[in-house]
Amino acid sequence: MLVSIGQVARKLGIKEGDYVRVEIGEDGASLRIVPVAWHLKEQEYFWSDEWQGRIQRSLKDLEERRFQTHETVEDLVKELENAADRKNR
Repeated sequence: MLVSIGQVARKLGIKEGDYVRVEIGEDGASLRIVPVAWHLKEQEYFWSDEWQGRIQRSLKDLEERRFQTHETVEDLVKELENAADRKNR
């Protein structure tokens, strides 16, 4: 009987990019494939395509120096308040 990797993956509910642990049986003739999580469930949002896109855009902004600095916290607060006022007009 021939079994494809795709058939096994579907049966286990694993998709391309998922992490698995492969264990070889003591007899050397059997395999055990176990899906594994490589991050905490609470951190799942961080690994979403949307969040990773945001991270990449932020890193690009930093690399291209698209950010502002402020001398004091008060200056930062004023800038944020002004931005909020402009947005609400």
